[in-house]
Amino acid sequence: MNSNGKPHLHWPRQDPSIIVLLTNPDSTHALLARSPRHPPYLYTALAGFVEAGEDFESAVVREVHEEVGATVDRQSINYVASQPWPFPRSCMIGMRAQSLDGLSPIHIDPNEIVDAQWFEKETVYQAARDSDLMGALLVPSLGVLARSLVDDWLESD
Repeated sequence: MNSNGKPHLHWPRQDPSIIVLLTNPDSTHALLARSPRHPPYLYTALAGFVEAGEDFESAVVREVHEEVGATVDRQSINYVASQPWPFPRSCMIGMRAQSLDGLSPIHIDPNEIVDAQWFEKETVYQAARDSDLMGALLVPSLGVLARSLVDDWLESD
């Protein structure tokens, strides 16, 4: 209700963010990172907010470069899925992309992530199928967009 007692529509603010699974051009490896907020061994896709006036593809290129120093082949960026994300009032746009430099060296931003590595597809596959491996790679759980990106990659040729 407004001050005159009449109904007033209010649309909540939503801040879009991207999440991207980066692979090498041969699709034999994926770059996964560990956030300081995640438990040890849990590695996931890279993510970040879309800046005002920025398209999703530019956000993918920027975030990957800022967080791990890799260069994205802009032509390889593909939308996979989206997911509401209430922390804080966001919608995550899930993408897959390829590195322009193959298995490029990783230079992490220590303010954003603790570690990042290129993982072989078979290693990620085993982690996705057996979540009870203690002390090994853990991937995001089923039902979250990061896991959907991983599974989409694992199911691709």
